Amino acid sequence: MPGRRKRGNRKRSAPGRAPRASPRRLLDQARELLAAGDGRKALDLIRQVRDRDDSLAGLPLVSFCASMQRARQLAAKGMLKEAATMRARADGYRASMSLPALSEDEWVQYVRYLDGGDALAAYADHLDRGTSLPRVERVLADRLVVQRFWAALDVFDETHPLRRDAAAVRSGLHAMDAGDWVQAANRLQGVPRRSPFAAWRLFCRAMVCFGAGDDDGLRRILDRLPDDFALARTVAEWRRFVGRDAAGNGRPGAPKESEGGNRRVAALAGELKRALHNGSVRAAGTAIERLADALYPEDPARARIDLVEIAGLATLRDLLPGSAIQHLSRLLLPADRVIGVAARILLARQQIVPAAWNPVPTVALVDALPVEFPRAQDRALARACLLEALARTGRKAVDPELLPPEMAEDLRTLLGRPVEDPGLVLVELMFASLEADPDNRDGYLFLLDLLRGRTGGKPRLQRVLQDMAGRFPDDSTPWLELATLHYSRNAYRQAEGALEEARRRAPHDDRLLDLQAVGFLKSADQSRRKGRFALAVRDLERAQDLGRRVIESVLPAKWLLLEVVSGDADTSATVARQLEGLPPGAQLRMLALLLRDLYDNNDVRNTTPEMADAVWRLLADGVSRTGECTPDEIVQVLEPLPTELDLLYGDRHVAATFTRWWPALLERVDGERLPVVLDILMDCDRQDEVRAAIERRLRGVRKARRDPLLLFYLAVTRYEEGSDHDARRFRDVLKKADAATRERLRAAAARLARHTEEPLRNALQTFDFEPLDVGPGPFGPGPPPGLEAFLAALEEQFKAAGVPRAPAALMRPVPPDPGDPALVERFRLALTEAPPHAAQQGMLFDRRIYDELDRLDELIDDTRLRGEPRPLLRELAGNLRADEETRQELDRVARGCLTAGLRDRLTPELHALLFPRKGKEKKRRR
Repeated sequence: MPGRRKRGNRKRSAPGRAPRASPRRLLDQARELLAAGDGRKALDLIRQVRDRDDSLAGLPLVSFCASMQRARQLAAKGMLKEAATMRARADGYRASMSLPALSEDEWVQYVRYLDGGDALAAYADHLDRGTSLPRVERVLADRLVVQRFWAALDVFDETHPLRRDAAAVRSGLHAMDAGDWVQAANRLQGVPRRSPFAAWRLFCRAMVCFGAGDDDGLRRILDRLPDDFALARTVAEWRRFVGRDAAGNGRPGAPKESEGGNRRVAALAGELKRALHNGSVRAAGTAIERLADALYPEDPARARIDLVEIAGLATLRDLLPGSAIQHLSRLLLPADRVIGVAARILLARQQIVPAAWNPVPTVALVDALPVEFPRAQDRALARACLLEALARTGRKAVDPELLPPEMAEDLRTLLGRPVEDPGLVLVELMFASLEADPDNRDGYLFLLDLLRGRTGGKPRLQRVLQDMAGRFPDDSTPWLELATLHYSRNAYRQAEGALEEARRRAPHDDRLLDLQAVGFLKSADQSRRKGRFALAVRDLERAQDLGRRVIESVLPAKWLLLEVVSGDADTSATVARQLEGLPPGAQLRMLALLLRDLYDNNDVRNTTPEMADAVWRLLADGVSRTGECTPDEIVQVLEPLPTELDLLYGDRHVAATFTRWWPALLERVDGERLPVVLDILMDCDRQDEVRAAIERRLRGVRKARRDPLLLFYLAVTRYEEGSDHDARRFRDVLKKADAATRERLRAAAARLARHTEEPLRNALQTFDFEPLDVGPGPFGPGPPPGLEAFLAALEEQFKAAGVPRAPAALMRPVPPDPGDPALVERFRLALTEAPPHAAQQGMLFDRRIYDELDRLDELIDDTRLRGEPRPLLRELAGNLRADEETRQELDRVARGCLTAGLRDRLTPELHALLFPRKGKEKKRRR
């Protein structure tokens, strides 16, 4: 009997080999990969096709498109040599193509992968030999709007629709970029229906309907938008939102009665709200799951992410336990989305409380962007938005010079390079943002604001403006800013050249003439300072000939100043002669402006102290006759100068000149004009004067007859200076106010918010003062009581995801080190170095002690010493007093407080620095 074959020796049949794909099938697969954005794999398949059948129809076109796509991808990664090689290969494929044989669909694919100008030139050549292709023209129109290579339109005849309608579309681009869709729709109203740009006119109208909640109008427009529109993803989302498919039909699963669906969503939202306020984590998780399914049945995961972030904000408000976000995230979200959600919760807190500024959440969210934004282009835009938001929040919250050293590594990670100058952190963040999104016009304007006034920043500011002018060739704003910069540097010829460039782009812009008039006044000042009076007269005449309203209040004062310094006559007689015939209010304002100019020019050889003394006596005499002024004239005397005059004056607040006479001027103002004057004084940072004036007016008036608006101003000033610590006064005012009075108070709150700090600022902006009763929380400086567990949970999540440093310390502010040499040096300089024009201000206002206390109080806020314990402040005071000069300055300020009776009105931090070993004075018992 033959032996059995062993099991291991059995022959195994070879596995069945998959049928080999045909070259045509491989080419179709390459097209699919090309459409999905994978040019590298598409090229691998194209190589296989060429090895087997290099004469296949359509192969040169697909090869060209894949090579161009891969070249752009390589260039985006910085691999410029490889990208150039790939482009050269694409040019070879392009040369082998037979353009006349291309169908319209193939032409559409061809122009999508050509560079902008080349696409227009290729299509213009086709028009010379054949007929127009509407779909191709629509694709070119979309690329023009998105990429804006308008100069290449010269290849077409002026009557061609692409060139003919381009002007109307370009006029609406700025409105589109700014999100003003109503204006954009109006600008594109003249675009014909058959124009290649017609889809953009429809899109603007669709945005207007979407913003107004007009679903019926939105449906009608969506039916007319082409499927291959440049913003097809947005259109698809709209169609899903209003229940339409791509063909314009109603979605099969769409509910017939939206009212029932809305009621169900509202009921589920109410369940979630109750669960959050009751602190029930399990009920919140169930409500989030059900509400997400009701909101977005096609993709509930997206809604869950947003709803978990809402729950995260509830956790920050101490409504849920700290571990709730960790539990909800693991229960409801994919594992790769947890870190992104946690980071966004912390970023949301930074938006609410800028004092919690820290780059750690942004670092974590940037690392998570590949999960949330698979496309590289979308990822770059998201990163740009995150960096800009971090810079904008940081400007409200931090002094870049005082950033903790541990933030340097996180900022280096964000920027891809070390930060050499800490003072330029926000500037570097904006540069990185604009590198990722160079079409962000508002980002350029914010960067300009960051660079203005920075020492040594003018060359960099000029480069930014030149880059902006090149990026937005039709925008006059960068040229106006360049002209302003040149004027500030006394480069008048360059300023005129920049104004001419701006005039070419916006010939009817009034800002041009205003800036030119101010430039002539600045040139006149420069000539006068150098003793070139004839040139000064010429520039003043040129400014006068322009007849601009912006300079009409200061031009007479400039003429009078020139007459005073250029002549030998008595100053009092010269000024008095020019004041004859003017109303009392106009005389006071001209004297105030003249006095400011004389003090600002006290270092000039042709300006003497006797001139300023003479004008000062005339001003004092004029104020003594304010009984002749009407309330409106008092307001006109005190109102600040226009912002356009910043080139001429470092401080636009004329009211500061009248500090000594404010009580006398305020006596002449009543009724509706009084809040205007109080706002002017608040702009001058004189809350103490506002409080004193209000208390004088309320003294002796029965409570029932007191003006609620004055009581509201009093409540704001008392809370801001630390006399009140709750919302009691605000409640008393609002309790007695009727509907009309509430509206007056709401308007006043909006005006006063910019003069206050948190939490009062947020209370005024929202007109909700109850949070003032609970101290700095729930969103004030420092963490709320139940936040520690939440931060500990987030720390574990960040560690599990491999984030280099967890954000637990993010919301636990590290107390300042009282022994830090940089901190001690800042206070020493604030005490020993006088600010600019301190001598002139001392002569004018006689308020040096108030200014010094304000300066020290601002420094306490900047260095985050507000609210720190008294032992830490005493230690800092001891370190300051170790230097003899600083100790003498502290003692001098302390004596000034005692002399002025301000000791018991100091903030706790100031009191600890100035009187470290003594408590507040106790009132003597009678």
